[in-house]
Formats: sequence, C-alpha cells, structure tokens
Amino acid sequence: MINFLTLVLIQFLPLLLINEDQNGNQKQDFEEEFVIVNAPMEFLPGWTANELRATSSRIFQTNLGRNNSKAIAVQPISTFNGELTISLLNEDFEDPIVEFWARSIQNGTGTRSAEVYISWKNDSQSSFSQPTLLGSKQEFENQNQDFRKFQIELPDFLKTIREITFKIEVRYGAGTGSAARWIMDDFEFGDFEVDLKSPALTQIRGFDSNQLELTFDEALDPVFPLFQVNYDLEGIEPESVILKNDTLVYLLFDQDLVQGKDYILQMKQIPDLSGNFLSDTLVNFTFYDPTDIPAKGLVINEIMPAPRADLDLPNVEYVELFHAGDFPFRLKNVIWANSRTQVKLDEFWILPGEFLILVPQNQAIVFEPYGKVLEVASWPTLLNSGDRLRIETDKGEKIDELTYATANWGGTEFANGGYSLEVSNPFYACEQSEFLIPSKDLLRGTPGKINSNFDLTSDSEFPRLEEGYFINSTMINLRFSEPIIPNASSLNFSFSPDLQLDSVKFLDSRSIQLILKSEARSNQVYQLEINGISDCSGNKSPNSDPFELILPIPAKKGDLIINELLFNPKTGSPKFVELYNRTDSYLEIGDWKLANLNELGEVDQIRRLAENRLQIPPKSFLSITTNIDRLKLDYPLASSGAFHLLSTLPSYPISGGNVVLLDSEESVAEIFSYNEDLHHPLLRDPKGVSLERISSESPISNPSNWHSASGIAGYATPGMKNSQLISNEFDGEILQIEPKVFDPEGSNGNTFTSIRYELDQSGWIGNFRIYTTSGQLIQVLAQNELLGVNGLFTWTGTDTQGRIVRPGYYILLVELYDIQGNIKVIKETIAIATSF
Repeated sequence: MINFLTLVLIQFLPLLLINEDQNGNQKQDFEEEFVIVNAPMEFLPGWTANELRATSSRIFQTNLGRNNSKAIAVQPISTFNGELTISLLNEDFEDPIVEFWARSIQNGTGTRSAEVYISWKNDSQSSFSQPTLLGSKQEFENQNQDFRKFQIELPDFLKTIREITFKIEVRYGAGTGSAARWIMDDFEFGDFEVDLKSPALTQIRGFDSNQLELTFDEALDPVFPLFQVNYDLEGIEPESVILKNDTLVYLLFDQDLVQGKDYILQMKQIPDLSGNFLSDTLVNFTFYDPTDIPAKGLVINEIMPAPRADLDLPNVEYVELFHAGDFPFRLKNVIWANSRTQVKLDEFWILPGEFLILVPQNQAIVFEPYGKVLEVASWPTLLNSGDRLRIETDKGEKIDELTYATANWGGTEFANGGYSLEVSNPFYACEQSEFLIPSKDLLRGTPGKINSNFDLTSDSEFPRLEEGYFINSTMINLRFSEPIIPNASSLNFSFSPDLQLDSVKFLDSRSIQLILKSEARSNQVYQLEINGISDCSGNKSPNSDPFELILPIPAKKGDLIINELLFNPKTGSPKFVELYNRTDSYLEIGDWKLANLNELGEVDQIRRLAENRLQIPPKSFLSITTNIDRLKLDYPLASSGAFHLLSTLPSYPISGGNVVLLDSEESVAEIFSYNEDLHHPLLRDPKGVSLERISSESPISNPSNWHSASGIAGYATPGMKNSQLISNEFDGEILQIEPKVFDPEGSNGNTFTSIRYELDQSGWIGNFRIYTTSGQLIQVLAQNELLGVNGLFTWTGTDTQGRIVRPGYYILLVELYDIQGNIKVIKETIAIATSF
C-alpha cells in the first residue's frame, strides 16, 4: 500500500535559460527578455526572426508557455508568415534530434490553421532545403490546444556538419477569417536518452472533499491520462480528470469521499511522453480530506508581536503554526485573522509534526534559514499590547484561537524586549491563551523548531465546578477549575427538581452556559449533577456531590443593610464592610455599590460589588474586603464566614467618615456615619476592633445601635453573626431589657445592655435614668427626649463620669409623658456582674 505520508511530491519547475545542459544539448526556454530586432540581428543568442515585436502580433514573447512560463509565439496573417532561424552546433552528437513543445491557441473566429514548415541548411549553403510540413495542415487548428512534444531527426546530409541552421516557418493556412496563433516552448537540440521505463505512481492523497491528487515520477502524455475510463475507484469513474504540471493528475468525483476510509483505485492506459504505458495497477490508500482541518489539528504555536531590530532574530512579526494532526493539511483558503483583519492563505501543504512560519509579504527570505515559510499578503498586524488571533477553515470553522496581553510576558519589559510568546504543549486539546509564556531561548524566539518551553507533563487533575449561578430565569453560567474540551451536551447535566436543557454554549475555555427550555423558579434550591466533563488532558469529572443553584431576586431598599464595619484595622491588615440580608429570600446584589461622602456631602468613590453576579442567602452575612486571606488570619474565629473580594474599597478614614450603601439604581439605601466615640467607653485601644450593629430593626443612625465587637469573639466577626446582638423579637408590653445581667469588662457575654421600648403612638416625652438601690442617680440615658413609636438605648455600665460602676443591682427608672397629660412610670432592675 502506498503511504502518502512518506512519498515525496515531485515538482517540475520551469527550465532555466542555459545554452547547454549536462549532456551538452543546446536548450532555449525563452525566459530571457527578447531584444526587439529583426533578422539578421539575433533577439536571443543564435535566434533570429523576420519580424519581432513587443506586442502580441507577428513574432513576440508570451506568458502562455508550459506551466505558465514564457514562450515564443507567432501570429500569421494574410500578409505575414513568421520565420524563425536557429543556429545549431553539432558537437559530436551520435544521433542528434531537435525537440520542442508546441500548440496553437484560438485567435478570433476564423477557420484557418497555423501551418508549420521546417527546413535546414549548413553555413556553406546559400539556401535552405525544401520545407517539410510539421504534422498535417490541420495540426495547429484555430483552437486552444494542449502542448505536445515534437521530435525531428537531423537529416543524414547534415550529421557530419558542425554548424547548421534550422528554420521554422509558420504560414497563414487555408480557410476563412483569422488564423491560429502558434506557440513554442522548451526547444532543445542534441542527443536524448531513449526512455523505455513506464511511469510510476509515487503518491496518492486527498486534495479536497471529492478530489484525489495523483503524483507520477515523470511527465505524462497530455491526452491519455485525461480519459475518465482509465480510472476506477471501487466501481466509480471520476467526473473529470485534470493534468497539471505534466506529472500531477487530479480526479474529481461527483460526491464526497469518506474521511478515513480505505479505498482501492484501479488505473490503466497511462503513458509517458515516450509512449511507455503504466501496467494495469491497483493502489490501496486511505482517504483524508486535507481541507477538513479539525479543531486543534493546526496549532498557533508561537507568536512574535513585538520584534526588535537589535537582536539576532529578524525584526519582523511572525506566527508559527504546528501540525498536531494525523494527515497532511492543505492550507489553500484557510483563514488567518486577528481582532480586526482576516486574510486567506495561499496554496501550501504541511505534514504532521511540521512547523510553518507565517510572515508578511516579501519577508520570507529572512526566515528561510529557520524552516518552512509562507508569506501572507495584507498581513494582520499584531498589536504589541494584546490581540486575539485565530485560524479557521474556509467554511469558517474554528481550528485554533489565542488571546495574548502584556500580562503574558510578565510585564512591559519583556513585552517590549523582542521575546516571542510560546505554547508549552501543542497537543493540549483546548485554547492555551492563559498558558502563553515568553521564550527562554537565547534568540528570544524559536521559529521553525520545538519551543523552548516545550512540556508534555501529564495532568492528572479532573475538572471541578468552581462557580455556578443563574444569569436569569432561563440561563445558567458554570465555571470550572481548568480548561475543558468543548464537547459537552445536555446529557452531561441533570437537575433536581427537574429542569430541561435547550442547549449548551461554551463561553470560554473554562466556562459553559446552560440555556433552559422553561423558566426556573425564584428562591428554589436546584441540585445540579455533572458527569463526563473532560479537561484538555482527557481527565473526566467524576460523579460528585450535587451543586446548589438558586435563582435570586433583585434586592431592594431595606433588604440589605450595613451590619459591621472595621475602619481602624491592625497594621498591614485590610478594612471591611459587612452586609446583612434581612429577608427570607436569596438576593442578587452584584449591581449594588459601596461609596462614601466627599467634603460637600456628595456620594463619592463608588465601587460596584461585583462585575457580574453576586448573591447572598437569606438571613446571612457577607464581608466585603480587599484581602480575604489576611482578614481570616487576623480573625480566625470568623474564618468560616462569607467573604467577597473587591480590588479597592472607598476611603473610610480612621478618624471617622461615612459608609454609603447604594442600590442597583445608585440610590442611597443606607448611610452609616461612624467615629471612634461609638466604641465601648472602656475600650483601651480601638485598633483592630470592629463596630457591630446590635439590631437590624433599629435605625442605622442611632448611636446606641452600634457597639464594639466582643473580645471573646476576637474583636470582629466578619461574614458571621455579630458578637454584640439583641433579638429582634419584642416580647414586653412597653419595655424590654436584654440582657438584665452583664459585665462591662466583657468577661462573660455582652459588655452592655440594650433597653428597647415600644409605644402605642409617637409623641411621648421620656426620661431614662439609672439609680443605685439607695436612690443615687448615676447615669442619664435620655432627658425629656421626644420618642418615636419604638426605639433603643444602651447602658455600658458606666456613670456620668465614664467610670465603671461597682457590681451589684441598679434601678432603671423610665418616666413617660404625653401631650394629654398622661403619665407612665416604669421601674426595672439591671445587674452588673463581677469579672471571673
């Protein structure tokens, strides 16, 4: 069986203009520019013409030669027959002949042939021999013909003569109208080896989805190989046959061949130019469509966006492709593009394991020492700061894609230092944008060879679902711990309660979007199970615990409140703002913001909580900070709390300021005006101590609603229930005290007591005083204060001088007056505990 991967493609290039070949034969391929002169002056060495012109009439040079090379053309007309004379040297040839290729092409609609006559003379003779017709009078009809080879033996009377003149006369043939144009190419005089060898097939491979390319080891007859009946592909004849460059035969079938299928091709009656026929032959081969390039079959392996002139590598942008597939690829019309421009590549074959360097037009010569090069017209310029590059099939199907940025180099110094960016593992099955790293080669790049960062170390980790959330009621986004192969379907996902998937969309190398057939319910906990998701090293995700997904509702004013603040952190530690969801619903708060107030009292330094989505569960806490790990280290008792990272917080000065919470419309939801006076009066050093809100129901502006976090809890409770907290349930008729026993020094429980009231109407005037059991006044919490329907006061166990009182029992006396003259007097006992 012929192995198309190892056979060599033989290509025939136009013959170079030389006077003699290695056998001493005289040759003329007409590639050299003609000198426009008439006989007896020579327009080429040894060649004269009776009327030479630069235009396409009479005798002239043409581009219609063999393989689109240059040739000589003669246009006979009623008043002109073309005459060419060639000086030949008979240099000890044994049996010399004249050989050339000729054909006619159509000129107008006339019926006249170009009749070609030949004659001879030696230099001592005054006239030529009797002209002899070449072929017949219809040999060169007024139609487009293929080139045919003609061989003319030297007459016996000239075989011993050294200097000979050969004459070709192209006459205006009989008929009506215009005559054909005659073209000659690749003229040669001398001895020729007798060819007795049959042509051999050296390679067979797919050329397109329904086309085969056959390569032979020598030039074929221009007629016989074109007969469809000479080819049989398992009972199917080709729809058409094309012969190109003498040695390439293309078989076109009326339907696509099967990718990867083994075929048998039968060939017969295929002769070479000497009439040697190929014996009936059966060829086994495997068909691959070289234009059907699979994803990652061709890899963007290295890029040089910012070359430098002072380095060893050429100061030219380049992109290196690597063939990571299993069969040859044909790059004709493959799309190469960046974020702004796309172009189609020219004809080029690349074999498995090969590198190909793409360069701008006219730059191939400087890269030839590095390997195979393909110039790209209208080169898409690579941006130094970052760009997105891709290659696609001619049908627009993605083959590979890369995104790079300055960060890939590790900084602007490397980005502008003439370093290429390399892929470590070209066989990795996913996009490798995040794995691009600068070349560590001494040349700062490795065009045309294995990358300096080449690494095939296997990955044994399986992909884990790191994040999942609802975008809306019919769309879910999932993000995995590593890039995954983009082949997942609805069969890889299941929900409880059941949700039916409509489709699966890949957002990037790690992210998937699930589109539902019907809307999910808000605040419903859905259990998502995933199986069979593969990473780019082939590791499949195992069946694991279900992942919870909840469709939250948008938060509104009053749902989310400021619950805790650390504005004077430990040295080198972050500040934080804690939020609390007061509702029984999952809330979406990603579009809420934190801010502060400037000197004019205007909202300033707005920071959105999340770029995309952020949800908070019912009755739960969320700490917003700039360094989660350090915060957990500072407050280990709160390490299991809920945290959210922001790159920066608004400025919250140690001396005091304002924390502003804005809703999704940037309307103020709450403002907390804080300062150190809100801390417990017995607190010696407020550094590293947070302020906690003790009641979610009481106003944020009430100073009594804020107290220092308990020392027992570590002086802060980020992301967790506050250490200083009272119940929001009011179980008294008018007054509720909680707790009734406390230690101001914090040895056990709260360092204060809260005194809440609840009245039947607003407008009452109240006095709240603390007395000893002997009747001595020691603290005034409120004096003739206008009260609302409900409110809150706190006592920290200190007297009016700020000194801690002795342990024991104390009397709270509350006096209430309304405008109708009604009076209510309430007495309650509060105990100050001793430290243990």
